Amino acid sequence: MLTPTANAPTLRVAIYRTSSLGDTVLATACLDLLEKLGVPTEVTWIGRGAALDVIAQAWPAVKTLDLARTATLADLQRAVDQLQHQHLLVDLQCNLRSQWLARNLKALHGVPFFSADKAQLLRSRLLVEARVRGRRKPLPERARIAPRPQYEMMCDALRRALRHHLPVEMRDGLETAVVRPRLSIPDAFQTPWRKELRFGAWLAVAPGAAHPTKQAPLGLMRDVLVKVREGLLRLGGDAPPTLGLAFFGDDNDRASARTLLDDLGWRDPVLNMAGRLSLWETAVALSESSCLLSNDSSLGHIAEAVDTPAVLLFGPTVEGFGFGPRMRQSRAFSSLVGCRPCSKHGKVDCRYGDKLCFTTLSSDAIADHLISLIVAPESRHLHRTGFTTSARPAAPEAFA
Repeated sequence: MLTPTANAPTLRVAIYRTSSLGDTVLATACLDLLEKLGVPTEVTWIGRGAALDVIAQAWPAVKTLDLARTATLADLQRAVDQLQHQHLLVDLQCNLRSQWLARNLKALHGVPFFSADKAQLLRSRLLVEARVRGRRKPLPERARIAPRPQYEMMCDALRRALRHHLPVEMRDGLETAVVRPRLSIPDAFQTPWRKELRFGAWLAVAPGAAHPTKQAPLGLMRDVLVKVREGLLRLGGDAPPTLGLAFFGDDNDRASARTLLDDLGWRDPVLNMAGRLSLWETAVALSESSCLLSNDSSLGHIAEAVDTPAVLLFGPTVEGFGFGPRMRQSRAFSSLVGCRPCSKHGKVDCRYGDKLCFTTLSSDAIADHLISLIVAPESRHLHRTGFTTSARPAAPEAFA
């Protein structure tokens, strides 16, 4: 346990979270908690790849330790040696590799570790109930409400660690601090596309997901975008507000964006940045967008971490898993078909073969909520000089 001194000692905390990207972003709530406590802290984040780069870019004071997916036992042992001077290890991954590292760090160097509760029993129960229920009964409302968001459950592990290690007089705010996943975007990071996104209103669209089974049909996305445009036309009359579309994701999502654009004939500005930006650059771009339309994917978590409201389409997964949106302005749309959820991660093919969980979603309700976000008084584009209710010439598609 730390002993208070005239000058508060530095608390050294290691956080282990290597995947997935969405969970890594949610885990930044732990960094938010440490910052709010005001205790001098040195954090080492154990991660890998693009997700670790996002942490390094958004939280430059955090040290990073890259542990590749192909890491051998020798690599893990080297990581143990590098972490020997930590006061605490918070294991948010909770797999065999992270537990091996945690137990060896404690056995060799006496570093205590604390593991997060991943609510596996709750998820398994929801899956078994859905398998038995099928479509004979609707999805119960409790499956759409998480007892506790995943990011709060991650913070619970950190709170347990700090209760163990900090003296009582250094725990002010530990139980009461309101925390959230957060990615800080520096103003100094400037690119041509960021400047373009700062002109007027932009609806970010992410048609993809980690697994094809979690992707809403493009027809649903198209219908939503058509109704958003029609709704803005009704609101604006002869001078409807200009709304740009910005697409995000990987190369497959870039092709999906082209398909959508071919069907839409969108006349306002378009930026198809899918497959052209790093994850960090995507976070920067989302921070300039008015709102995001996405499936249940990591980009929804990134958007909220940069204070951009998200409209998320849930299909084979359920909000009860704890990954629903947290912002007041955000909203999840999902069906009440009783066969949800299909699997823990949404990667299992629909057993009925019709993806009814997506096709029964109301495109009108989704579009109405997106319109409300675009025209809301707190929308960031309304505070920019570039927003106008009169149409402007369409910009050529960027990164074509």
